[in-house]
Amino acid sequence: MKKNKGIDIVRAVAIMSVLIYHFYVLIDGNRYVDHQVIHRLILVGGEIGVTLFFIISGYGIFFSIDRMENKDGFQFSKFMKKRCVRILPQYYLSLLIIIFIGSQGFVLSKDGIWHIVTHALLIHNFFPSTCGSISTVLWTMGVIFQFYLIAYFLYKCVKKNAIIAMIASFAFTIICKIVIFHFIFPYIHIENSYYFIYGRQLFTALDNFVIGMFLAYYEENIKANKSTKIVVTLMVLILGGIWCIMPQADLRHSDCLIGYIWSSVLALVLGAGVWILENIEYKNDMRWLRCVMFISKYQYGIYLWHFVIAANLIQNSLTINELAQKSFLGLTVILSAICILAGYISSITLDAPDYVKLLSSNKSKQ
Repeated sequence: MKKNKGIDIVRAVAIMSVLIYHFYVLIDGNRYVDHQVIHRLILVGGEIGVTLFFIISGYGIFFSIDRMENKDGFQFSKFMKKRCVRILPQYYLSLLIIIFIGSQGFVLSKDGIWHIVTHALLIHNFFPSTCGSISTVLWTMGVIFQFYLIAYFLYKCVKKNAIIAMIASFAFTIICKIVIFHFIFPYIHIENSYYFIYGRQLFTALDNFVIGMFLAYYEENIKANKSTKIVVTLMVLILGGIWCIMPQADLRHSDCLIGYIWSSVLALVLGAGVWILENIEYKNDMRWLRCVMFISKYQYGIYLWHFVIAANLIQNSLTINELAQKSFLGLTVILSAICILAGYISSITLDAPDYVKLLSSNKSKQ
């Protein structure tokens, strides 16, 4: 598969949306409360970023499985080994540093071992007590890893009938939310955070991944002329903007119609945006594109480290704290640069070696 610059742009947009959202929340989340459009767009930025991550995960995994199918046939063990080599080194390193050096040392206590075990097994997103206990952002890794476990089944469904598979994923996702929010939560004592936690599990975000697979399946078959791209772009901007800034967006994780469908509609709109970006031809000599490609290439490392770095600097650095009081834009630029550098260093350190080949060569020597 030829590298698609449009998808790389989506990755960069996703990570920057998440960064801006977390920086905003860390300094109180009310800086632009008098400017409701800006305020709401930033607060929805986390949802936009995570939804895009799920969509492009589905997109990339579809092609990964498709290549295996066409070459030697799909092998689950080989597929999972490749996924683990890709995500686990940086993931486990971030856990170790946060636990032993960061502010989450409490998990080393007797009562905290459960937090370490669930994070190590990538099932921490299932439990409210562990979902964000070590790092606020790591819950997504559990969801994505669990997606890998059923990815081949979803791939076969999309290959058989992509349209029906996508419609079924929307229905399944919405039904799961109705059952959980309306028929289970009213009968148990819960906090408001439970709505978010169980509204963004694999079974309540399945449509995000299937949209990505749908786009990958039809990448070569659904092309658009210039006028179509313009029309769809305008629709995405208008409908997406309205959906994100309307007052009802505050109900996106709640027991009501908006709560059941909000994330699915957002995923559909963002999926259309991804389709536009992947169908645009980009020139290699554009400077802005080089910066975007750099951020995209190291987005995983940036994602893992950004929240811990930003939280510590805002809490402990007098200079950063003063900057936060003066200019959110300035803060965003400085913290983004630091987090991008950290993601780059982490990635080139842990992703550079081909661990599969290294392990294979070591076994052969023995």
